[in-house]
This record gives sequence, structure tokens and C-alpha cells, in this order.
Amino acid sequence: MLETAIVLPHREQFSVGYAGAIALTVAGQLADAPADASLEAWGDPLQAAPLVVSKIFRPLRPAWWWLGRQSHRYLRAIVQSARLHQPHRLEVHNRAHLLLPLIRLGFPVALYLHNDPQLIRGLKTRAERRAIVELADYVVCVSDYVRGRLCVELPEAACSRVFVVPNTVDVVQLTAKSPKNAEIIFVGRMVAEKGVHILVEALGRVLPNFPQWRARLIGARYFGQKGLHHTYERQLQQQVKSDPVLASQVQFEGYQRYAEVIAAFNSAAIAVVPSLWDEPFGRTALEGMAGGCAVIASNRGGLPEVVGDAGILVEPTVDALARELTSLMSYPDYCAEIGARCAERAHTVFEPSVIHQKINALRRTPSMWIVPG
Repeated sequence: MLETAIVLPHREQFSVGYAGAIALTVAGQLADAPADASLEAWGDPLQAAPLVVSKIFRPLRPAWWWLGRQSHRYLRAIVQSARLHQPHRLEVHNRAHLLLPLIRLGFPVALYLHNDPQLIRGLKTRAERRAIVELADYVVCVSDYVRGRLCVELPEAACSRVFVVPNTVDVVQLTAKSPKNAEIIFVGRMVAEKGVHILVEALGRVLPNFPQWRARLIGARYFGQKGLHHTYERQLQQQVKSDPVLASQVQFEGYQRYAEVIAAFNSAAIAVVPSLWDEPFGRTALEGMAGGCAVIASNRGGLPEVVGDAGILVEPTVDALARELTSLMSYPDYCAEIGARCAERAHTVFEPSVIHQKINALRRTPSMWIVPG
């Protein structure tokens, strides 16, 4: 019997070269699942080879004659596949608003949260959050921060089936290059809440004093976007171009495939995660740490859980970033020490096999779900 069908969000590709953060997380977990584990990934039809060939991927194809919003059509496709393949449970990622309709149809459903639940449709109110934690087979959160946001103002007993399973990264691919290049790297979406403009301001202060250093800004507003053409992106580019020093030392590289991002983390000496918003986890911080970068991250959301005391946590301000960048760039041994501490934490605390064993065991546990009466 199919133990758990893992339902990816609509538009989250499970394809090589097209995968987002959620798909990469699920792929790592499935790749480490026992051979006899009956687990499948369901989602939008593949655009290329699947991320994991050892487990079944089933495309969800809404019938063309179904009317309504895309979310309604996707829900119908999930129901159609569930009725055909009869999984022991459905594990829905991030799309909390799908749970109640699926539960009403008699399917045991779990929820896997990658983002702040209070910003997710179907979890924004206390009543919605309580209904979900009481009716779901289980709920997985990627950090204690996310669990706290879900369970705030709820009785702890109601959250007894809410578990924290942190993200992991491929520690085989992410291995520090030695010696490191004199590079500062940012990887992420080019949006204001990621604090890229704060980083650019800080770079404007420090780079003139370190002509041998370069900064690489990797990412775009949207996944897979070709070129930087949104207002915020254009403003950042113009700010850099207007300063001759910055123009020669800062490079916008746009969206890059994951293999290229890994190579960048492996070679850069410093990685900066200057988020202004509360990151639910902070995957890029963990990737930078695993690659042996000295990581500077903002003290928001789940980032302190990831960075711990290995990297450098700061208020995401120009002054704080400029100060810490100057310290790392001025003292190569100190920078290397922080990078080594970050790598050790990433490769031990977030060692994938142990974490993947935990989530896959949960997926194989017989459902405790009771049909709501």
C-alpha cells in the first residue's frame, strides 16, 4: 500500500534544473528513504528528468474541462489521484487551505510548513490554526520559529502532533574550496524584504578599502527569471553602475541553476543573508555554511537556529553589515576560522541522514487520524 503521497505546491517543479527549495528538500528526503518505503511525490508535470529516480513521481493533471481558479483545479487533480491510488495519507506542502476540503472527503492529511503559517492562506487566524492542528494527521515545521508562529495562543496539547524537522543540504556537493576566493556572495530573491539594498549600501562603504575583493549577487525576483527587469532590481543595478568603484567590484548574476549556486558557495569566502523579514528557516545561510563560507546573517526568524554560534548574527543595518564585513576582510585567519566553524555546524547539526530518517519514519507511521464526526 502507498504509505504517503507527498503533494508539492502548484508550480513547484520536481525536475532537474527547475527545482525550487521545497522540491530540493523533498528530493533529499526521498533519496534517503529506505528501499521498501512506499512514498511518492505528486506535483505539476515534469519539465525535465525527475530529481529522484528511485521513487515514483506522479504528475497532477487537472482535466481541461474543469472550470475555476487554478487552486480549485489543482485540488480536483489531487482528489482524482488520491481516489485512484489510495494512499494511506496525503502530505500537503504549504497549501494549508487544501487540508479541510481533503479531510471532508475522507482523506487522512498531514501538513508540511516551509513558511510563516500566519502568512499562509488557511492559517492566518487562531481559529484556522487550531482547526488544522487538531484535524491534521500531523504537522511538520522547518524550524522552532515556524512552530511557535503556528502554535501561538493555542493549548500545547493541541500541538502535540506538530513536529520540527529542519531542512538539510547536500553536504557532499557543498564542500569548501581551499583556498577561498576573495568574494562576498548573496544568493536569494531580489526583493526588498531580503535586504539586498542594505547589503549594497554596506558594500559601498567597505569595498573601496579592499580593491582585491569582489561581490556576487545571485538571484532574481522570480524563479527562473531571465534578466533583472523589475523596479527594485533596476534600482539596485543603477546604484551600483553610478559608483565607479562598485561597478568594478559588484556583479549581478541573475538567476542561476542550483549547480552553479553550489559552486559559488564552495568558492566564496563570505556569504551574507541580510533579510529584513523573519526568515522561516534560512536555507541559503545553511548552504553558505556547508560551503565553508563565513556567514553573516540577520537575527530574524529562523536564521538564529541555523547559524547558531558558528556564524555572525547582526541587526540587518548598513552599519552592522559594514562593520562585520570589514572585520572578516581585514583578518583572513579570522574569516577562515568563522568559515570552518560554519562548515562544522552545517555538516554535524544538519547532517542529512539523521534528519531524513526522522521525517521518513513519520511518513511510514500508521495514521492516527479519525474521520471527523
